[in-house]
Order: sequence, then C-alpha cells, then structure tokens
Amino acid sequence: RTKVIPSAEAQLSLGLGSDIPTERLFFAVMPDPATAWRIAELAEGLRGEHGLDGRPLARERLHVTLHHLGDYAGLPPSLLARVQQAAARVRMPEFEVCFDEVGSFAGGRQHPFVLRSGHGADLLHGLHQELARCLQGMGSRPDPAFTPHLTLLYDKRRMPLQPVQPMRWLVREFVLIRSYLGQTRYQLEGRWSLG
Repeated sequence: RTKVIPSAEAQLSLGLGSDIPTERLFFAVMPDPATAWRIAELAEGLRGEHGLDGRPLARERLHVTLHHLGDYAGLPPSLLARVQQAAARVRMPEFEVCFDEVGSFAGGRQHPFVLRSGHGADLLHGLHQELARCLQGMGSRPDPAFTPHLTLLYDKRRMPLQPVQPMRWLVREFVLIRSYLGQTRYQLEGRWSLG
C-alpha cells in the first residue's frame, strides 16, 4: 500500500521546503495617512538631529502592534480563519491616542528607536486585553509587558527617552497584518471597526 503524505511534508523530505519562518501574523493599529506623514517627518528630523544611521520605516508600515500571533513557514489557513472570527467579537469604542516621547528599546546589534506615549496608553492596553479575551480559546493571553509603541527606525546607537511634539490620532479600527519576513512587505488580512 502506498502512503500518501502532504505536499509540504514531501517537499521537506526532498529538501525542497523549509521550516524557517517566512511570515509573521499580528494585530495592530495604524495611524491615519495624515498622521503617518507627520510621524515620518518626525522620524526623518530626529534621525538628522541625532546622527542616526538607520532608515526610517516606510509611512505605510507604521503601526502599533497589539498582539504578535507567531512566525510561520507558511501560514496555516485554518489559523487565519479562527483569528479573523475572534477579531470580529471585539467590542470597544473609538478612542484617541497621543504619542509624545521617543527613545530606544534594547535590541541586538540594532536598537528599535520608538515613539511612545508618555501619559499612559490605557485605552491601547484596553484594546490589547479585549483582543486577548476574544482570542482566549486559541491560547492567547495579554502580554503583561505590553508597552504600546510605534517603531520609527532601527539603529546601532541607543537613545534615551525624550519628549517630542505630540502625535495624536483617533483609533477607529484595528487590523490583522501578514508580514513577509525579510521582504518589508505587508498584506492586510482583515480590518475591524471600533465603536
């Protein structure tokens, strides 16, 4: 009798496939286009002011990660469907955010230089927790170390926390993003309105 194995497994056994992650899945909030422009201008100005070498992230990739759902060597379609169903259960009103500090997180050779909220980000924490509640059946829990931030660039220098011109926007929705690792390319897998 011939044993039938899945195509992906067959490719791996022939050395054609790989279990190296190629895709990342995460929930995020993104600034509206006008705010993204202002944030990109701020990043470019700070880069020059502090002599940073890192390239600022493209405007269309600026986001605040709410939940990292994992890295995959090919995203399982059933996972995507379950995650989208969970996201549809989120109930929360629209809210305003204000990011008014920049500084670096510790990284490997490159430190993330990020925009942060100096006056608390309670509503982003609330959305993070509500999303975790809806994802609970999938083993997701709120990250106790969740620090809302928006990465501007990566640099070898580490910068201390400092105030900047406040960046405010109304969070009207959250999105599910598939990131193709190493390609700086995002694919939108869903968006859900708040309110």
